[in-house]
Amino acid sequence: MKVAIFDAFNGASGDMIISSLLGLSLTEEDLRRTVEELRLSLSFRVEEVKKRGISAKRVVVRELMAERSFSEVMNLLDRSNLESGVKEDAKMIFKRIAVAEGRVHGRDYRNAVFHEVGSDDAIFDVVCSVKGIRRLMDEGYRFFANPVRLGSGFVDTAQGKYPVPAPAVMEILANSKLEVVFGGEGELLTPTAAAILAQYCDGVFKLPLRVEKISYGAGSYETGIPNVLRLVLGFSELSDSVIVLETVVDDLSGEEIGYAMEKLRAENLDAIAIPVMAKKSRLAVKIEVLTRFERAEEAALQLMRETGSLGVRMIPVYHRTIAEREFEDREVEIEGKKFRVRFKHSKSLGRVKPEFEDVSRIARGLDMPIYRVYRLLEGAHADTERK
Repeated sequence: MKVAIFDAFNGASGDMIISSLLGLSLTEEDLRRTVEELRLSLSFRVEEVKKRGISAKRVVVRELMAERSFSEVMNLLDRSNLESGVKEDAKMIFKRIAVAEGRVHGRDYRNAVFHEVGSDDAIFDVVCSVKGIRRLMDEGYRFFANPVRLGSGFVDTAQGKYPVPAPAVMEILANSKLEVVFGGEGELLTPTAAAILAQYCDGVFKLPLRVEKISYGAGSYETGIPNVLRLVLGFSELSDSVIVLETVVDDLSGEEIGYAMEKLRAENLDAIAIPVMAKKSRLAVKIEVLTRFERAEEAALQLMRETGSLGVRMIPVYHRTIAEREFEDREVEIEGKKFRVRFKHSKSLGRVKPEFEDVSRIARGLDMPIYRVYRLLEGAHADTERK
């Protein structure tokens, strides 16, 4: 499995993310083209700098536009000639920021007015980052992030002086898989960077890794720790370690078991229910939950809470082989209507499968049997591959 890890040991900002992607999946020409495509009122230059002895690239942006509303940012992206995938991802990132701002200020996110994060340089940061990250994803890379350092103290914003991390940053983190570390010098994680990392990163990577490439993107601060964002590209064997949890229940109805299974599947890798004969020849159900090592205790408590069980067996599985897989979003047309569908692609097995949630959504929308939608989507994917 190809792995890309953002190592934000001293925080991250949008320009640091772009800088770390330069030379890997972005060029200066890509940055210039983004400014032209979006007609942004800014200029930039790329510098080679040293931060506490570490050589890194730094993108320095000079912009004129101060702020935009959420709807203005959405309209700007919609009117652009960006690739559809880049456009949709950029919109989702700005929606993350808007929803976070809405929660902090107690208002509908669609009425949000961006200040620092609605300026041309923030739009530039988001779109360029999306381009670079998606190119690596197209090459098969999955993105992770080591624990992100947040900083300390206070920061001046358009609404006044706020504690670090800013409230909007905390809201973005609360709805992500990112892990964080408090402390550091000043504001180290910006809302723009938090939203970009939250969009793409699957938390901390905890398997052995063979490092292949390293890139550093520099920030504008001078701190005691090198103010750089490290991006590590590598390869990991397709195996991991998991825990199987199991318990037997004989006093729940089918509806209660079904409800518990939905909750368990939502928080873990998988869950199944198996009819068994328990002691005293009572008919019962054995519930098995597959979860990651790091959340085994939490999952066991959840299993007991949802089923009323008084005990859970925890069975470690130290080696689990996983087929290499990639995810891609595609636009497909069925019966004259266009839909965005997420496909899971296993190159080693030569199999492509659309996500069930997208299949069921299309089946309901077209009032069509789900098996037929599956076949049409697989056929549409194959036709696209041949082209």
